[in-house]
Amino acid sequence: MKTYFVIAALLIFAACSPATKITRSWSSPEKSNYGYNNLFVAVVLSDISKRQVIENDIQSKLNKLGINSTTSNSTIQPNFWMSTDLDKNAMINVVKRSQKDAIMTVSLIDVQNEQRYIPGTMMAGPMVGPGAWGMGANFGGFWGWNHGMMMTPGHVVNDRKYFIEINVYDTASELMIWSAQSKTLNPRSLEKFSSEFAEIVIERMLKEGVLGV
Repeated sequence: MKTYFVIAALLIFAACSPATKITRSWSSPEKSNYGYNNLFVAVVLSDISKRQVIENDIQSKLNKLGINSTTSNSTIQPNFWMSTDLDKNAMINVVKRSQKDAIMTVSLIDVQNEQRYIPGTMMAGPMVGPGAWGMGANFGGFWGWNHGMMMTPGHVVNDRKYFIEINVYDTASELMIWSAQSKTLNPRSLEKFSSEFAEIVIERMLKEGVLGV
């Protein structure tokens, strides 16, 4: 019975743990000691609706901290990303017109599919009391114990991992002042992923002095 509760607790913990984790981060010694509180947020995705969801979640969480931000969706025409003339000067001009101190970019860099085998688990059944098994035990006692100790079969699951890079650039110098990479395992929905991603990334940016509040 103890084994059953341990397994159940582990499954509950796994279900509650965040799907997104920061796997690495880097800070430049050139970044402002006071942090940035006026950001231009650009999610580099061709899908406009997905870009808008993620940018809006980042902006919403920045606003709650009192940090001003502008999103690319609210300032850039949809065909801007598809232009063959798009270069870094065009992007910088857009940011400078918005009067932002820093540019935060978010881009998907890799998607990996992976299979893994989850072994079966021994599920302990209810104890039936002394004398129910062993010498002189009846069939009911034997069945009650052994049936309860049956193993659930193992199975193969398909994991999908998304790797995202987050960079922050100082607008004036155009130098990268912070970078991080995140890994998301099997996101349940765009909305849940987006909200969790924004929260975890912004928490790390606060911790490492990228944001000034």
